[in-house]
This record gives sequence, C-alpha cells and structure tokens, in this order.
Amino acid sequence: MSQRIEWIDCWKGLAIITVVVGHIVNPVSKYIFWFHMPLFFFISGYLYSKKTDYSAFFKKKLLHLLVPYFSFLFLFTLLQYLPLIIDSWQHKKILSIDKLIISIFPVIWKQLYGGANLALWFSVFWFVTCLFITQQLYNLLYIKFGSNNWLMIKIMLGSYCLAMINYYLKNVAFPWNINVVAMALPFYWLGHMAAKSFLINTKILILGTIIFLTAILLDTVSLLHFAFNMKGTSYGVLIFNVVIALSGIIITQQFALLLYNKSYIGNALRELGNASMIVMYLHQPIQITMKNYPIFAAQGIRVLGALIISYIIYKITCNFSIMRQLFLGDFSTPNAKSSRASASQSVLTQGIRKN
Repeated sequence: MSQRIEWIDCWKGLAIITVVVGHIVNPVSKYIFWFHMPLFFFISGYLYSKKTDYSAFFKKKLLHLLVPYFSFLFLFTLLQYLPLIIDSWQHKKILSIDKLIISIFPVIWKQLYGGANLALWFSVFWFVTCLFITQQLYNLLYIKFGSNNWLMIKIMLGSYCLAMINYYLKNVAFPWNINVVAMALPFYWLGHMAAKSFLINTKILILGTIIFLTAILLDTVSLLHFAFNMKGTSYGVLIFNVVIALSGIIITQQFALLLYNKSYIGNALRELGNASMIVMYLHQPIQITMKNYPIFAAQGIRVLGALIISYIIYKITCNFSIMRQLFLGDFSTPNAKSSRASASQSVLTQGIRKN
C-alpha cells in the first residue's frame, strides 16, 4: 500500500504551478522548461516501489493513467468539433459516408498517434503516455537488474545516450512520444535513488541555486544558449541538461519541505498537488480560451484562472464515481479509499519518511 507524505503533495503542487506558469508567462517560461517536466518524472520515481506482479502493476497504471488520457482526448476532440457538428445540423448539411471518413480519419489518426503531434489543448498529453511507458519499463528493469547498482547506472547512461542521439538525429515524431522515455528514464531512476539513499540538505540547496542562477546568467548574456523541451526532444547541452534540471528539482523540493507545514500556503499547495493531473489536462484549454477575451488575457490572470478553475473541476469530479473513474482513473471502492486515508494519516504523524 502506498503511503502518502504531506510534503510530497506540496512538492507536486509546486511542480504543477511551474507547468502552468511555464505555458503562460513568457519571460520565465524558458527557464522553467529546463526542469519542470524532469521534475514530474523525478517525483514519480521518488514514489516508486518495486512491483513484482507485472500484470497487476500494468492494469493499475493503465486504469490510473490511460483511462483519463482517452477520456480527456475524446472530450476535448468533441468540444473542438462540436461547433462544426452543430452548424451542419442547423443547416441540414449531410455529409456522405465517404466525405465523412476522409475528413475525420486524419483527425482520429493524429489523436491516437499522440505525442509531439498534439498541440494547443492537447499539448501536455504526451507526458501521460510517456510516464506510463517509463513506469512499466523501469519496473521491469529494476526487478531484473535493481540489485546490481553498477549495471543500473550503465543502463541509465545508455538510455541518456540514446536520448541525446535522438536529439541530434531527430526526424520522426514517435507515437505517444515513446522516444522521450529514453530521457525520462534516467530522471525517474534518479528520483528513485534519491528516495532510497539521501535527503537533500541546505548545502546541496545552495549549490543547486548557484548552478541554476549561473545558467540563467550565462544564457542571458548569450554565453550559453540553453534550451530544454522534452516533448520536442530538444535537450540542449550534453551533461548540462541533467545538472541544470537537477538544480531546479532540488530547489523545488526544498521549498516543498519549507512550505508544507505552513497552514495556508501548505494547504493550498497540497490541494493543488492532489489535483495535479486534472490541472495538467485542463490548464491549457482554460488559459487558451481566456486568452481570446481581452479582459482575461493578462498572463497573471490566466495563471490564476487555469489553476482555480481546474481545481474547482477537480473537486466536482471527486464527488461523482463515474467522473472519478473516467477523469481521475480512480476505480477504488469507498472502503478502500477510507483505509488508505487512515494509513496516510498514521504516516503523517510520524513525520517525513526516513530514506
């Protein structure tokens, strides 16, 4: 049974804020992109525990990740094409089967292919499929080779090298962005190792902050042109990409540890952390729609609107079992949820988990 820890929900809350800000606030978006998606893979790895029952693990993650993926994919596609459908109905336009297939098939194919092909409302969908594949592959690797630390290091270095080769030779958009798994896997592994072996401390925080600020300075004065975008397999400078991403990850973790027990801020961040997947899916449609109206077009308003509206929808979703299943991938029974909540509370009274 997974045991939730309060500060990790706070960490996830900070992480989803960086995603929303990174997609809206232009002056800082470049720097946030250096670490915000590696951060999610790192946190997922931090929470990983070995699952020897492959089929059960696969089914659990399929329900939790892919059911909401396809639910939101269908919903957003329907919403985008709904005006066309209504217009055709109002004007009594009847498309022949041939024309219907010709016009709809490319859309369906693009949506199912997913990955980097999806943009705008669908721009974050690549992360969910990439995370699903990363989790399955890492669990397989860890069960087979996890006892051999040096071999795992070699495997992760090999995965990183494949990612960099893909960066320099990129020509193909892979389905579901499966090629990005090569870069996601090392961050997932680093998160898992961080949970097992050490707690980040003040000295490492200072070092991480110095590295990140130095990278911003070098980029600002054009001594180092650094860009990192996992979705587009744009990985920037060799080695520096991992170091800078880890610096951002360290900074956010320390802020989470600092803020999680602060009543108002900590509670708000924990709530956003719990709602992070819904916010991930909804923030782009919300902020893009708001941008079309001058009164809501300011970047700060769109950030707040995307976070608040997404969170309200999350709370509504939690109240209906069919919505929890479709959009949260939550197929647990009320008794199971109550049991998990009790276990979680007992963990919180013991403080932060020992590594």
